[in-house]
Amino acid sequence: MTAREIIESIVFSSDRAVPEKELIRVMPEKSAQNIRDMVDDLNKIYASTNRSFYIERAAMGYVFVSKEEYTPYIAMMQPRKRLSTAALEVMALVAYQGPCTKKAIDGMRGVDSTSSLKGLLKMGLIDIRAGRPAMTYYATNRFLETFGLDSFADLPDMDQFSEVFMDDPEEREK
Repeated sequence: MTAREIIESIVFSSDRAVPEKELIRVMPEKSAQNIRDMVDDLNKIYASTNRSFYIERAAMGYVFVSKEEYTPYIAMMQPRKRLSTAALEVMALVAYQGPCTKKAIDGMRGVDSTSSLKGLLKMGLIDIRAGRPAMTYYATNRFLETFGLDSFADLPDMDQFSEVFMDDPEEREK
């Protein structure tokens, strides 16, 4: 059994991105660079054997993902959940503004966001922290994984986000 095989088995068995620091904890003799190199080696093996998947860096860790060309087939078995424009607005506010209260989110949007917040909580894209004077909503690692980001520093600037995700004001839930 090699360190590379250990990484592969841990990432394979997880339903979330495995933080790099957890891989180092399991194999303290390995550095972050060693881990990255072994993941690169695994991906070269997968590419050379024409595998339908690879390991991607996300949420400061690693996760198995399917190649893009297999998406239509996977979708037939597991339909993707789409976010409404309203949910994308709320998600963007929480991700870009950092932890926000519901009152602040509603104020920025100008409408009640309860439905969108519930949906995002159910999907695990946001979570709640108790605080004073009110609870705050924050983006989770699941958000980073879902949007293929390694960290919040990788978020596109707000203009790019609006251009891609919020272009059609008629679709916005009021």
